[in-house]
Amino acid sequence: MKSLEERTKREYHRHQVVQKAVEVADRIILDGSDGSIEETNYLTSEVARKFMEKALLPFNTAITRRDLE
Repeated sequence: MKSLEERTKREYHRHQVVQKAVEVADRIILDGSDGSIEETNYLTSEVARKFMEKALLPFNTAITRRDLE
């Protein structure tokens, strides 16, 4: 088992990675938006939806594989 210090460092690193990803996505969305709140919200929600689909893919694959057995 890893030490508390190692786990804390890893948790902090993961937090930093997520924070950077959100900042970069926000920048890209704002650069691509027409500047309206509606467009910005739409782009944000579409990016979130794509990430959600990507995150759920392993679960969908597993249940499909199970159904095919």
